[in-house]
Amino acid sequence: MLSHAVVDFFSALVIPILSVLEGRAHMSPGEGAMLVAVGSLSSGVIQPIVAIVGDKRDTRVLGTIGLIVAAVAIGLIGYADSFWKLALLQIIGTAGVGAFHPPAAAVMGHLAGKNRAVAVSVFFAAGILGGSIGSVTAPQWAATLGIKSFIWGVIPALLVAVILAWATHGSAHRHAHAHTTHRALPKKERAARWSAVWVLYAVNAMRFTVNMAMVQLVVRWSEIYTLSQSGVTGTITPEMKAALLTPELRLASSGVNGPLQAAMGLGMGVFGLLIGWLVPHNRARLAMIITPCVGAIAVVTMPMTSTMWSAFLLSVLVGGGYAGTVPLSIAAAQRLLPHRTTLASGLMMGGSWSLAFVGPPIAQWIYEWTDGSLRTVGVVFAIMLIASGLIILLIPRRLLDQGEAVMHAKDAIAVPDTAGLMAE
Repeated sequence: MLSHAVVDFFSALVIPILSVLEGRAHMSPGEGAMLVAVGSLSSGVIQPIVAIVGDKRDTRVLGTIGLIVAAVAIGLIGYADSFWKLALLQIIGTAGVGAFHPPAAAVMGHLAGKNRAVAVSVFFAAGILGGSIGSVTAPQWAATLGIKSFIWGVIPALLVAVILAWATHGSAHRHAHAHTTHRALPKKERAARWSAVWVLYAVNAMRFTVNMAMVQLVVRWSEIYTLSQSGVTGTITPEMKAALLTPELRLASSGVNGPLQAAMGLGMGVFGLLIGWLVPHNRARLAMIITPCVGAIAVVTMPMTSTMWSAFLLSVLVGGGYAGTVPLSIAAAQRLLPHRTTLASGLMMGGSWSLAFVGPPIAQWIYEWTDGSLRTVGVVFAIMLIASGLIILLIPRRLLDQGEAVMHAKDAIAVPDTAGLMAE
């Protein structure tokens, strides 16, 4: 959990200062959106690869390596002076972040036993806490010590990597006989489980796309809010905004953007914890349907607000709407595929996250096409969030609304008592 907080701290350092990086590297807003997008793509693509290798080798050393790579690459962003250099560091750094998550989530679920859903929720919240601290810290760190000083964060990250290796490298991340248990199930049941996992994958891909789109929306909302606070009145088009944003105003905008990104992270963590702790196993499916539908209201409303306190509150609700049930989906996927827990975790996180790279460019394109209408961006992605909840109806209730003990008991029925036969 400690290492999850650290790796997500580094993952959150770039987005809050995106406007500053755009100014330093002379990037266009579209290139800024692409910088966010390639991070999502890189983090997502690496996770299934790491998951397959981790399951095959029953190892989590790639997670420790990922933490180190993320810290070093993101620590170097202050030395990049062009879009392509920033993009390369973003790709490498987010690949490291992505490599960490599947093995870490898998070993967390394994150690938790029947309390998998709660443990994964706590693990999820620890990462959100680290990311939120990173979002708040990045603008102040950049303004006080300069972006080049980010490299000093590598030292504590290396210490945490040593602790992570000591704590987890000797622990298996799947239960004994998991492969035998799964193969013993009827073919129809195995197919139903895989189908359920793929539906969960599609649902999380849609929700993470909303996540990344809202990240981009908050960046632009922060710039508009900063300009309005500096005395600019009336409608601010994208062209006007680009012309009016000075380096000083961009830095001020990052001071608004950081806390709002942290607010979305806070919503992700708080709602993830509450849902994981309070929702009983037989209501998991219902929670996965209702939560995004309620969160869609905040997605529509947030772009229309004009005050910082209301934007912060709505950002918390937005984060809870698209990510509050992600821990439930991770735990459910691990239960459905006990012989592929790392792959299940990777699909629910990075595998689906990789498709979310389209979110920022689409959000930016809608914003520019509508001549600066953030409201339209909110409506489009609110509809996507509602759709992600309704798709859950495709999964039979019995596959989601059962606990760890129930699932294992059902599996055990289908497993031949080979030990007893040998004894006889």
